[in-house]
Amino acid sequence: MTTSSQLPVSLADTAERALKEIFSKQLKLSLAPAEPSDESPDFKTFHTSISITGDRVKASVLLQISETFAAKATKILIGCEGQGEEIEDATGELCNMISGRIKSELTTAGFPGVLGTPTITFGSRIDLRETTGSELCRTEWLCGIDRISLQILIHTQP
Repeated sequence: MTTSSQLPVSLADTAERALKEIFSKQLKLSLAPAEPSDESPDFKTFHTSISITGDRVKASVLLQISETFAAKATKILIGCEGQGEEIEDATGELCNMISGRIKSELTTAGFPGVLGTPTITFGSRIDLRETTGSELCRTEWLCGIDRISLQILIHTQP
């Protein structure tokens, strides 16, 4: 196990592997990289965040998807049209699976942690902010015409 406070993994690569694995295995959907956009979309989005905490790491994983994509993912995950809490639960579970994959890679890199409970909000796009001693990764993806945003903010300790 490493004793460095530096992450020996690329967060962008970790984000890509986590998203592609969960989307292909759980949703049977493919993703393509999208150009980053600073523009806030005209539509409301689901924001699901999960923390990863351990002795040497504090991380936040933020998944943002459109209401339309959330409904599509819910139908795939539960096998029927979802409403209200079902869509929120499915969105939380999707972020939980992605965060679990990220946590696994952090553990392998010497930064074990525990997943927190998903927090789900709905509104305009939000962005995590990098702080002193942290590393931020923002990735944007397309699943068909739907934009998927995944942000990972990590603060490590020696």
